Parts: sequence; C-alpha cells; structure tokens
Amino acid sequence: MTVIADTSGLYALVDRNDPHHSRAANFLKAQAGVGSLLLSNHVFDETMTLVKARLGMQVALQLGLRLRNSRFVEMVIFSAAEEQETWRVFSHYTDKEWSYTDCACLILARQRNIQQAFSFDHHFAQMNLVKVP
Repeated sequence: MTVIADTSGLYALVDRNDPHHSRAANFLKAQAGVGSLLLSNHVFDETMTLVKARLGMQVALQLGLRLRNSRFVEMVIFSAAEEQETWRVFSHYTDKEWSYTDCACLILARQRNIQQAFSFDHHFAQMNLVKVP
C-alpha cells in the first residue's frame, strides 16, 4: 500500500514528545515491508523547516538523510504543470484552511489514485483522504 506522506506524520515520527509519536513509529514499522511512502518536495521542504525550527539542525539532517536514502520512500519533485494544478486547487478552496503543501498532497494523491495519507492533520479528512494510522 502506498500512502502520501504529510509533515504532521513525519514530525510525529521524530518528536518523542509529540502525542502521535508512538502511533507514527508503529505505523511505519508495520509498513516497511509491505508499502511505500510518497513524499513530495513540498512536504520534504516543510518538514525540514519545521524539524529544524523545533528540534534543531542535527535532528533535521538525520531525518532528511533517512528519508532521502530510504528504499521505502519515493521522492516526487513537482513539475510546472503540477505546480499550476496545486495553485488552482489552493486558490479555488478559499473556504478551507488548507496550506499550499496540503493542496500539493491532494494533487499527488489524485494523480496516483492514492486514498491514504500518513497524517494527523484534519485537513486530509476534508479532502476525502483516509488518515493513517
């Protein structure tokens, strides 16, 4: 099973004080042999920035290396067309509090026909994506 990676899931993974830490870690351990994580450049950027700000540079570097070197993670760099579609969704749903990065995740999920997101963010449920764990 392939799931879309979100910053909230990745952050919970590395912050032992995050209320979702255990669930995030257990989920990824269970996924390791049977699934993969689809990680956009937007989520990677947002995650590195957040982890560095809250937990420090060393934790951000360690996480970044783990993500970039993992066979379990597929990194996706958005094309100009995908950026255009992300902007279209972002500017269309003005009644939602979705971030630009959230919208990028939605575009990726639609393109790859993926229904699940490794996320603890309620915005993904609004997008009709199933949050896992």
